[in-house]
Amino acid sequence: MMDSSDRKLWLLVLALPFVAWLLIEPRPAPTVIRPPDRVEPPSVTGSEVDSHPILPPVVHVDPPVDPPVVDPEPAVLPFQCLIRGLTAAGELLPEGTELPLETDAGRVVTGADGWLEVAGEGLRWISSKGRQIPVELPPGHWILDCTAQLPLADAPVQLDWVILVREEEGQSPARLVISGATPLPDGMRLLVKLSHQDRTLDGGYEITDGESLWWNRALVSDSWFAGCLALSIEWDPNLLRESRRSPLESLWPGIARGEIWSWQGFLCIDDPQEARRQQLEISRWYAEVIEEVQACRDLLLVASAKARGKKSSLLRDPERADRVFEHPLAATFDLLGRGKNFDYKRWRRLIDEALPQRWSQWSAAGRVPYPHRQPAAAKNVALLFNVLVKYSRLESTVLYEALGKPRHIHDFVANFDWEPTTERKQTLSRLRNFIEAIQQSIWK
Repeated sequence: MMDSSDRKLWLLVLALPFVAWLLIEPRPAPTVIRPPDRVEPPSVTGSEVDSHPILPPVVHVDPPVDPPVVDPEPAVLPFQCLIRGLTAAGELLPEGTELPLETDAGRVVTGADGWLEVAGEGLRWISSKGRQIPVELPPGHWILDCTAQLPLADAPVQLDWVILVREEEGQSPARLVISGATPLPDGMRLLVKLSHQDRTLDGGYEITDGESLWWNRALVSDSWFAGCLALSIEWDPNLLRESRRSPLESLWPGIARGEIWSWQGFLCIDDPQEARRQQLEISRWYAEVIEEVQACRDLLLVASAKARGKKSSLLRDPERADRVFEHPLAATFDLLGRGKNFDYKRWRRLIDEALPQRWSQWSAAGRVPYPHRQPAAAKNVALLFNVLVKYSRLESTVLYEALGKPRHIHDFVANFDWEPTTERKQTLSRLRNFIEAIQQSIWK
């Protein structure tokens, strides 16, 4: 008998062919590429050859190469300055008055009309101590309004000039240049405020650096109007410790009492003629706004009363009657009719489309002229037309109710604790209040 080792050897010999068949892939058969079938060209007759002469070989010509496009050099904007000299009362300074500016040709003086135009290159400021400082502004057309200041006794500063520097197009921030002197030591913080009608337009702190003052402040406000603005400079001694404040009490008696030491002056813009022109433009615009609101209010009152079979009592007033009949929409309102013949579709077009579109032109952003000059009135314009829209919806609610119709989906009653007629009365009162507020702001 075979021992176990012999049996294992025989089994290994028998298994070798099977393992080789599994592990070794057979080589693929060679690929035979068959030549394509021959295609015979069509026969050509002699006549065809004679009628088709041999064309010359095609010569490849490269397209012309355009020269590279060179960007033109950007145009250099001129640097021009229109310089105007003004008194603290806003009047033009006399011809020949020296201004705190100098060019290569010498000192700048006022012209025959109180102003002159010079090139900005080489223009220099002249401080109260005679120091010359280059006027560094971007290219463009700039306006320099130089206001001469009156000397004041017992003030923390003595200013010679205050200058507003603004770009004609308003693209760059305006600047406030202050030139003068101060008795205060170095490092004192002074509050500078620019205001109009008790409303601060701009402000911030400046720090003293020697006896001479030269401050060049960037301003935040972007809307300037002709007239005089109040300028104040204040120093509060209470911000100092007692050890630093005591040596300064000899400068002004109020320091010992902790009072704010202040200087008051003016910054004037443009000339008196321009100030009057702007004020006339503002007055005319607000007069037209009030005329529009009052006329539309009366048109709605008259149309609603007529639809309910009544005649509005306001027509007894000749002024209000003329205002109603002269309005551009008067003819459309007159076609509405009354009672069962009331034209609801025409009414909805007026309430939902024509009137809101007309009113939005008045209250749109940027329509108010010189809004910073009368900010309260400018704000009230948008509120006034919002209340007018509300009133028109209330009047429509009252009309539908009187004619036995359900309230239209676009109409509303803001306060459901009141009857529509009561709320309409309250809204009309609000309209009168807004009109009176605007009138007091513009024509007080």
